[in-house]
Formats: sequence, C-alpha cells, structure tokens
Amino acid sequence: MGQRHGRTHILCRRCGRNAYHVQWERCAACAYPRASRRRYNWSVKAIKRRRTGTGRCRYLKVVNRRIANHFKTPSA
Repeated sequence: MGQRHGRTHILCRRCGRNAYHVQWERCAACAYPRASRRRYNWSVKAIKRRRTGTGRCRYLKVVNRRIANHFKTPSA
C-alpha cells in the first residue's frame, strides 16, 4: 500500500476549493473550466453554501445603503 505521494487535487481558480483534478483538468466542486457552474438540487443545503450572500458581497452592501438613502447623491 504505497507509492501514492502525488497530489490528485489542487486549489481551483474559480471556487477556491481543493477540488481541481490535476490530470482531468476539471474541478469536482464547480466544474471549472466549464462555463456553467456545477450545481445539483439533491442537496439544497449545499446550494445555499455557495449562493449570493455567502461571500464578501462588496457591491450588495453599497447598493443596500444607497437604497436606504433613496439614491441621494452626496452634495458638495
């Protein structure tokens, strides 16, 4: 039971998970480099983990603040 020292998966460029298969050149988590992202409905929890609102949400924070202020521009 030896001689398995190589790395099968490395970090994926798109999702950042350690699921990019080196030989197959395909991410097991997000299916990179395929254009459409890997997603199945058999696990609703798994979809929620990757959905909008789980990351940094930099733009959404700004938009929500602007909505609260009724899109008023700052007066100089």
